[in-house]
Amino acid sequence: MYSKIIVVLAIIAAVSAQSHYGHQQNYHHEEEHYAPAHYEYHYDVHDDHTGDVHGQQESRKDHTTQGEYYLIDADGHKRTVKYHVEGKSGFIAEVHREPIKGYQAPQQHYQPQYHHQAPAHQNYHH
Repeated sequence: MYSKIIVVLAIIAAVSAQSHYGHQQNYHHEEEHYAPAHYEYHYDVHDDHTGDVHGQQESRKDHTTQGEYYLIDADGHKRTVKYHVEGKSGFIAEVHREPIKGYQAPQQHYQPQYHHQAPAHQNYHH
């Protein structure tokens, strides 16, 4: 009779330990919490020397992001991209291109490089 009680107690202890271990594992699991995201920024670049003209503005509040960026393509068209993201919807963009009246690409000024010739070799007679 004692052996049956010991076996039953051993089974109860094993089940209790497994159950307790499973609860301990879940007890220590913590979910990561993030503060709500909120930001705004913008910038513009206009360099007449290199012809680099571009800019961007963007804002985000919680899971909604919206923005726009633009640049001047080499062919003189202004490309504007408006975009937004709602939650996990992905990046959704609309692209517009329009010619810029009177646009002239910056001219690369050629400056010749002058190279000095090495002096002619002299033959020495011994």
